[in-house]
Amino acid sequence: MPRLPRVYIEGAIYYVTCRGIHGEELFRERKDYQMYLELLEKYKREYGFKLFAYVLLPHHLHLLIEPTKEIGISEIMRSLNTAYSKYFNNRYNRRGHLFRERFKATIVEKQPYLLRLITHIHLNPLRIGLVSDIQSYLYSSYHLYKEGGEGEEVKEVLSLLEGFSYESYLKRIEREEEISDLHKRLQRGGILGSKEFVKKVKEKLQSKGEFKEIEGSRKIYTSVGIALLIVSAASILTVLKLKEEKGKIEGENIKVLPLSIREVKDLDNTEWGIKVTPLTYKGDSFTDTLTFKNGKFISAKFFQQGFKSTNYSVAEEGNKIVWETIQTKGNTSLSWRGEVEGDKMQGVLSLRLGNRTQDFSFMSVSFKRRR
Repeated sequence: MPRLPRVYIEGAIYYVTCRGIHGEELFRERKDYQMYLELLEKYKREYGFKLFAYVLLPHHLHLLIEPTKEIGISEIMRSLNTAYSKYFNNRYNRRGHLFRERFKATIVEKQPYLLRLITHIHLNPLRIGLVSDIQSYLYSSYHLYKEGGEGEEVKEVLSLLEGFSYESYLKRIEREEEISDLHKRLQRGGILGSKEFVKKVKEKLQSKGEFKEIEGSRKIYTSVGIALLIVSAASILTVLKLKEEKGKIEGENIKVLPLSIREVKDLDNTEWGIKVTPLTYKGDSFTDTLTFKNGKFISAKFFQQGFKSTNYSVAEEGNKIVWETIQTKGNTSLSWRGEVEGDKMQGVLSLRLGNRTQDFSFMSVSFKRRR
């Protein structure tokens, strides 16, 4: 899929997502998180961009950046991720790319989305079930806002709260459907803002001869509540249902759920039989059943071992639906990442026990929709 052109737009911020290649962990130990944050601070000083929020998760990260006119978002992310990849490869004696792609970015109108984007980023560890209390997660900028830090960005954001604490604002916004809607929009990428803002971005892209590419590859949303170029509707098929009633055969219009996964929302209420194969040690394969129901993920095999259901994140990436979740029990964690295309699923599972990690691949052997 062509990337969104990384242009400078006055009054715009970039919501950036980076993921590990093949679902690989970006951060294995505390030192890895610390190194990325040190590099983030280094390039922030060097390039002069504003960093409004960040969260570092085991397999991916989110940043909210306002670049300068002189140094664009592409140069910022290239410098940052190249430096971290060199560190990571040296530390773990590995080769090749660490990140799945350079990065994915959404151009967002700074006002009125700034506060909502920051809270969206800070809620990520809670959303994917990594923690039960957001305050216990160390690798995000949440604590800077909670404690009223001295940074320029923190002061700018807190001034928007008109005397309210950030913590109280976060608790309120967490319960609103609006934050869920924002999550869905950001998964699509592209441009997010008012009609005027979208028009300004279009004109900027057209002036650079890049608008056709973006228009054909990404979805553009406006804040008036209408998703342009996207129509989300239930899959309604007219089928001929045969039934015998007084000797007659009648045609009926009935609602039929999609038989394959075409959109993000289609993953919910599905059940997958999978075969899991060890990658990092010799051992036997095993089978499992994965269920996605009402926004929750559960593994039948690991549920029997005490791993409870968790929230999961899901996004559309090209022709695939990508989902992730992390399950924990004591000092053991299961990091799942799957890719769905049609009625097929494949992915990776990382099982970490203390400092030891075992990696597995998995592939679907059956699929059905739960009623």
